[in-house]
Amino acid sequence: MYMRRAGLLVVLSVLAGCASAPRTDDVAQRIRALEQQQAQAAIDRNRAALDRIFTPDFQIVNPSGAVASKEELLALLLGGTSPYKSAVYQTDTVRVYRDVVVTTGLEVVVPNTGPQAGQIVRRRISQVWRLDGRDWRLAYRHATIVTP
Repeated sequence: MYMRRAGLLVVLSVLAGCASAPRTDDVAQRIRALEQQQAQAAIDRNRAALDRIFTPDFQIVNPSGAVASKEELLALLLGGTSPYKSAVYQTDTVRVYRDVVVTTGLEVVVPNTGPQAGQIVRRRISQVWRLDGRDWRLAYRHATIVTP
C-alpha cells in the first residue's frame, strides 16, 4: 500500500511539473511572434509596445559596431524622421534555455535616412530574450550587415 501511494505521488509530481513548465515549441512560437511585433513596433514608432518588449537594461550592438542602450535606441526610433521605410524580420533559429532564449534571424530594411536611404539592407541578427515574470522581453540584440 505504501509503495502504491509513493508511486502515485511521484507520477502526480511529474505530471504537475510538466503542466507548469512551458513547452519549448510554445516558447519558440511566442518568441517568433514577439520578434514580428518588435519589427512592427519599430516601423510604427510605438513607444508603449517597444517599452513592453525591451528590458530596462536592453542593449544593442548596431551594424556599425556601436553599443547603445534602450533609451538611445528609442531616441533614434522615435525622434525626428522614422529611420525605416520598411522592415521585414525572419527568425531562423530559436534556442530555449529555460528562462533565456537566443534567436538568429535575417532582417531586411529600407532606411529613410543616411547613406543607405532607399536601398535594401540585409542584416544578420542575434537576439537574447529573458523571461521577466510571465513575459518574454528582449535584453540584447546584435546586428551585422550582410551582402546578398
